[in-house]
Amino acid sequence: MSTNRPFLRSSIAIAVLTALPIALQAQQQQKVSGPQARYWVQAETRSGLAGMMAGGAGGMGAAMGSLFGRGGSSHSKTLKLELGSVRDANPATGQHTLPPALNMGESVPLFGEKRAPREYVERDVPQWEERDGNMRILFFWGCGENAGPGQPVVLDTKEIMAGRLPANLRSAYVRDNTRGPALGRDRGFADWPNANDNPSVPISASLVGDHAVSSNISPNIRFSVPAPKDYRAPVPMPSANDPSGGMRLNWNAVDRSLGYFATAMGMRETAPRTADMVMWNSSAQRMLGGEALMGFLPPAEVNRLVNERIVMAPSSTECVIPKQVLEAAGGQIFMSSLNAYGPELNVVHPPRPSDVRVEWKQEYSVKVRTRSSTSIMPMMAGIGSSDRDERPSRERRSGPSGFRGFFGR
Repeated sequence: MSTNRPFLRSSIAIAVLTALPIALQAQQQQKVSGPQARYWVQAETRSGLAGMMAGGAGGMGAAMGSLFGRGGSSHSKTLKLELGSVRDANPATGQHTLPPALNMGESVPLFGEKRAPREYVERDVPQWEERDGNMRILFFWGCGENAGPGQPVVLDTKEIMAGRLPANLRSAYVRDNTRGPALGRDRGFADWPNANDNPSVPISASLVGDHAVSSNISPNIRFSVPAPKDYRAPVPMPSANDPSGGMRLNWNAVDRSLGYFATAMGMRETAPRTADMVMWNSSAQRMLGGEALMGFLPPAEVNRLVNERIVMAPSSTECVIPKQVLEAAGGQIFMSSLNAYGPELNVVHPPRPSDVRVEWKQEYSVKVRTRSSTSIMPMMAGIGSSDRDERPSRERRSGPSGFRGFFGR
């Protein structure tokens, strides 16, 4: 059987030449410029201490129950709007036209006046003076009846003053490279609430609907919030004694929550002007403190942290603070908090061109972040078994009163 080799070679050449532009286009990186303006919306539902301070709904009984970890449903909502732009103005002014579901009128004013930015001094370790007495900070982590190996990690102020730090201060890390609009970070900046307008957000508020932003530092911004990206439900967190000697925290799962992270704090006065501060968090991996996780986080980062067992899974509804944590705190925890991460809405205008050879000139981007949080004071609810209540008075005073005595207040 003969083969027409010239014809075969011609066919291969034609196929290669036809595919070459497609391959080159796939390899070409699309040029992106902008955005000219960034607009961030942060919507939080608060219960417990924060909800009560903001005038949460549900009445005094619900407020006190929520605050003291008895399962009350008092809660409040907050809203933070931030506009950053490459344009400049002094003052920067604008307005955010609201959907009717927010129940806050037709619009709220954005405002930003040039002022000297705050100076932040970064310190590697806490600054301490001898007159402040001596304190140890004891770090615990993980849910369960007993604390895991290597706990607690102890940070001693005497050692710090002597220039010595523990060798085991490594900790799990949080990747959040998203930095929102801010004064000094953007040429033009305006926000709400501000000095000109600072009303409370009604408990009935909903983000769902069409939003529009106009200002003297940005192009006109429009976006729509669907129901899945609305305010999260409140997340009350009752607490109770656990048979193991620890403290059991439980909560109802928040719809579409991406995960949960809990912290607790206690303090025991061990001698005059000497105390142990106890800090715990719910991470199954070594995590010291965990303050970076008690705020808004990108969904991709929350998913990573759930996979690494640093953040509790969306199906989680309880966590036991180990008994060693309570023992180190003299039997009492005076503050415990829970963070429920919500979904995020991201909008860029105009949309990305499908042809990579066309530059994507972004006019504006919008980010809507949501979360639900609660803080309780379980020691005020009579948490503690009878054997703990029979401890000497100084150990029973390991909460706020011991804290005041340590700092001379």
